[in-house]
Amino acid sequence: MNNYILKGMVAITCMVGLSSCLKNKNEQPDFSSSTPLIELPVNSPTGDGSPNSIPVSLTLSEKPSDFKYYINYAAAEANPTDLKINLALDTTLITRYNIAHPDAKVKLLPAAAYNTNFTATIPAGQRKMEIPVTFRSILLSPDTSYALPVTVTDGAGVTVSKNFGSMIIRVGVKNIYDGVYSMKGYVVRQDDTGGLMGYIKAGVTTDLVTDGVNSNGFTQYWANGGGIAGIDQTTLSVDPVTNKVKVFSKANAALVNLPGYDNRYDPATKTFYLSFYWGNGPTHRAATDTLTYVRSR
Repeated sequence: MNNYILKGMVAITCMVGLSSCLKNKNEQPDFSSSTPLIELPVNSPTGDGSPNSIPVSLTLSEKPSDFKYYINYAAAEANPTDLKINLALDTTLITRYNIAHPDAKVKLLPAAAYNTNFTATIPAGQRKMEIPVTFRSILLSPDTSYALPVTVTDGAGVTVSKNFGSMIIRVGVKNIYDGVYSMKGYVVRQDDTGGLMGYIKAGVTTDLVTDGVNSNGFTQYWANGGGIAGIDQTTLSVDPVTNKVKVFSKANAALVNLPGYDNRYDPATKTFYLSFYWGNGPTHRAATDTLTYVRSR
């Protein structure tokens, strides 16, 4: 079983066998008051009046992804009895969040795309309990930022924190190829004398943007780092079994793989090896690239 674990204070993402597992590590209680409180802890509360939130990044897959967040009993002493806490969806949180973040709006996570409980029992003698959420990323769009807004509605007789009684779980989706890649290679432009043709200058990067489970859009550049017109929506489609890559443009049907070149993806090094052409043939417009993963977008 292969585990890929990215540890962080906000979220942990791991892919384990048939599912992936994510875990919110915000376990710290709020002792700002001597009165015991029920809270949904976050690592960095907002200071702009909008709801607290935690991000979750899902890998686009037909396999489910499991996430866990915490509910805390914040007090000097552990709770003496079992506490059955009730939660609920609160769409007003999304309205408040979007007002405060007009350039990063979120929309309500579709009901079919997740499964969770809206009750949790903190056992006597303990301070926290995990609440599981199962996501179905295949039902989500990479172009949309989603939100699962939760509010504590009943603290089992314990006061619900005013500052930490609600939060938004912000959900985004990417496939396994998504990211920023360094670009090295050679570009052909027939009869060019202006620096467009030749080896791509050092330092050029390109974003591979999720366009499906196994496909990503990317931008090809000339040797001088300038953008190329006429091949918009260039896309890399990876065969997940063979790792062979088909290069095509949704805006230009003339863009195709160079015959005889092994267009492929190497998962061990996260590197794409590509060669393709467009226009009137390989001696007219063409590119041979090596794209190597640098970082997430």
